[in-house]
Amino acid sequence: MIAALLLALALPLRAAEPEAVVQRVVIKTEKLMAAQKGKDAREIRDLDREAEGLYSQVKPLGWKAAPALGKAVQDLKLHTKTRLVAASFLGLIRDPAAFPPLEDIVLNVDQAPSVRASAAQSLPGQGAPDAVVGKVLCSVLAEPDLPREVLAESLLTLSRLGCVDTAELARLARAFGPRPSAADLPLAKAALSALGRSRGRESGLQLLSHIGYFPPQGEVRAAAIKALDARRAEIATWLAPDALPVVTEALRSESERWDTMLPLVRLAAALGPDGGKALSRLTRHPDAEVLAEAAEALVAFKDIEAIPALESVVAGAMNDPRFSPREGRPDPAVSLARLEKAVAALRRARPQ
Repeated sequence: MIAALLLALALPLRAAEPEAVVQRVVIKTEKLMAAQKGKDAREIRDLDREAEGLYSQVKPLGWKAAPALGKAVQDLKLHTKTRLVAASFLGLIRDPAAFPPLEDIVLNVDQAPSVRASAAQSLPGQGAPDAVVGKVLCSVLAEPDLPREVLAESLLTLSRLGCVDTAELARLARAFGPRPSAADLPLAKAALSALGRSRGRESGLQLLSHIGYFPPQGEVRAAAIKALDARRAEIATWLAPDALPVVTEALRSESERWDTMLPLVRLAAALGPDGGKALSRLTRHPDAEVLAEAAEALVAFKDIEAIPALESVVAGAMNDPRFSPREGRPDPAVSLARLEKAVAALRRARPQ
């Protein structure tokens, strides 16, 4: 009986311990932030590092620290940097228990943008399903006057996850105009990548529309094409009628960009024989890798009419500048080997 009573009395003390530890850390952090007044950059950096080092006191608590840290972050009377430190500690827990308080921080429009951005960055690392993480971050995109740093962190994760409702992604992709500035370019590209990771006819049509909206040869249009390439399985089925004219036009207007042409060749191949017709003219493309990619696609369509042009390329490869080494590009010998293999396959496809 006495042992049971002592155990019952001890439980509240142990339950309160994480909150007490976090409270001490918060008080210490507040003092360090207050001490920064009037200090130079080096001194402020040293005080910040001292605050970051307080994580060693929180780490042993594991997931039990999550509620207390979440409560501290939501205390808007605390210094912004104190809340930022607490949010970063919360993100380091890497446990599902940290997800609900991080979600609350991300969605709190009264919270400092830097704190919300830190929480948005940490959401994917807490063991929650991708669909749950995506739902939270996709909902944030609809917020009026969403702070830029929160938008950036949200899009960074969504470029991997996509959204179910893609209206905001489609809007954001064009929000910076047809020629985004250097500062806005990463945001537009991330929104397009997120569309590439989304599913459904509507988002596919949005991507096709964006390819027509952005100027040829540009970075944003390239991002839209690469995002569409991530949807290749859909391109081959119910998006094919809408995609064919877009891909066919892009194969002409993007011919000078090898990095854009490679996904376009794959997209054209996915469109079947109609897409294959657009590839036949690439037998003289100025890039060896694009040429090899196109030749392999033509094999799938048994386009034996391409054999003479491809044989001519193979025969003159030793003196062809397309097969000279280029920094950052694959070994030209690999492209030539692919091309030779494609020619051999097309020869075998000839009627006997």
